[in-house]
Amino acid sequence: MSNKPIKIKRNTSVSGKSRQRKMMAKKVFGITLVIGGLLSIGYLGAPAVIELITNVSTPKPPIVQPDPQPAPIQTPTTPMEQQQAPQVVQKEGRVYSYIDRQSIMSEDAVLQTAKMLNEKGVNYAVVTVKDENGNIHYDTQTQIGIAAKSNTILDISRIAQIFKENNIELVADIYAFKDKTAPNINRDTAVKYIGTDMNWWDNSKEFGGKPWANPASEIMQNYLYDIVTELSALGVKNFIISAVQLPTGYSLDKRDFKVSENQLQAQIQGFINTIKLKAEAGGGKAYFAFDIESVNGGDYSKYIVAPYRLGADNIVLVGNSAGFKDVDLNALKAKIQDNGHAEKIVFWNTDENLNENSATDCGYFVK
Repeated sequence: MSNKPIKIKRNTSVSGKSRQRKMMAKKVFGITLVIGGLLSIGYLGAPAVIELITNVSTPKPPIVQPDPQPAPIQTPTTPMEQQQAPQVVQKEGRVYSYIDRQSIMSEDAVLQTAKMLNEKGVNYAVVTVKDENGNIHYDTQTQIGIAAKSNTILDISRIAQIFKENNIELVADIYAFKDKTAPNINRDTAVKYIGTDMNWWDNSKEFGGKPWANPASEIMQNYLYDIVTELSALGVKNFIISAVQLPTGYSLDKRDFKVSENQLQAQIQGFINTIKLKAEAGGGKAYFAFDIESVNGGDYSKYIVAPYRLGADNIVLVGNSAGFKDVDLNALKAKIQDNGHAEKIVFWNTDENLNENSATDCGYFVK
């Protein structure tokens, strides 16, 4: 019998190893499922996963609802902002004021004038750019106007701009045929003595007699058309055309217009219509000034017919306190509109303010 020790061989059973492998596979599979699930959630809802992992919320953009109301106007808070902000005055209707040229010769003066007009509730500022002597008060490039320039030249473009910024419209007052200058520059624009080529004068030389422009002169009419077109290009949208009339004075029976009275009336009517179209072409409007007596039972011979029959759509009736005394302005307005073409009528008392309630809804002047 051998004395060698007996070796006992210990083997792991196959079935035990198989169970271990199965358990390990289940663990791996479970971990894989968890990771896969997290990855799927991460793909579909990354912010939520990140928030879950990091505990930091991802900011969401705010939902902005449309505001049906306009944003409120910010009121200037500093003295500088208050100084730069334009004065805005709530106005009703058309309120006009005549302004002297000397009050708008510099930019500072224009700003001060605009402030003063705003305080009075004015929204239309009237300045004469071609006066009753025919002098031109802006830098015109018209042929006759260059020779008729005065010493007071207004920067019309800048004035119109500053007024516009302050809710005021610049209105250019233009004297048409009461022109004592153009006939001496171009003799073809003048009224003549009958049967001669001599310029007719409204009085003797020793009493300051002067010539007048002829309403039937094509050259004179074209000159006025060019002024309106030129001013429109400079920013003026509103015009008052004064002195659309025949000359007054002495020796009226010696005047020669080179056309018959009927033709002369037709020429004036054509002039009014063309000026209106010129103003509208520039985006504006033309008013025609007549004296109040001529439409209220007074003499209208200088217009040939009652002036509201000449085809003007918009009229300014001008007079002093005596002319406006005891006049029912609303009744006068109705009379004019019933017998002519006028749509809007503005009243201008050159002496004092008109009563707002009596001046009709078309407009009025204030001092």
